Amino acid sequence: MLVLGVLLALALGRAAGAPRASRRPARPRGCADRPEELLEQLYGRLAAGVLGAFHHTLQLGPREQARNASCPAGGRPGDRRFRPPTNLRSVSPWAYRISYDPARYPKYLPEAYCLCRGCLTGPLGEEDPRFRSAPVYVPTVVLRRTAACAGGRAVYAEEYVSVPVGCTCVPGRPGEAPAPSPSPSPSPSPSPSERPARP
Repeated sequence: MLVLGVLLALALGRAAGAPRASRRPARPRGCADRPEELLEQLYGRLAAGVLGAFHHTLQLGPREQARNASCPAGGRPGDRRFRPPTNLRSVSPWAYRISYDPARYPKYLPEAYCLCRGCLTGPLGEEDPRFRSAPVYVPTVVLRRTAACAGGRAVYAEEYVSVPVGCTCVPGRPGEAPAPSPSPSPSPSPSPSERPARP
């Protein structure tokens, strides 16, 4: 009987001193993105539709982007019926490229970039290095996805950015030397037979 009591006491002591099995930590649930329709509604209210319309109407393909990738200095269309778009008829022509950011809404955003360093102000549309083409920026707002999560959905915050929408011609910067123009070749001195006779 005494032996049974000792064994029972040892068993209870081991059970009391044994560490309890801890519960597994709950796995964090994945944070899903907001529905596209909801993001579009929020963005439409913030951007007041100006850049939003620009974003929806301007979607350039790879061919159009590659075609607009060079400065059209001195270029004149052979067919007068062909009328290039306004961005290519400007003295500071520009093209568009699509900026992609998966953590931003809109994910795809058109951005203008200048095609020429100078301005096409020459008589035949030549590039004048005394002027320079500069991008024109428009302040706007986008939605930026944050690390926060609410109700299993990602939280977006307003972010104000400047987006280039075109280019304009401005005078060269002070102290900026224009590109050197070719110097005229010296005229050869007349031969003795070509010199006028003295009276």
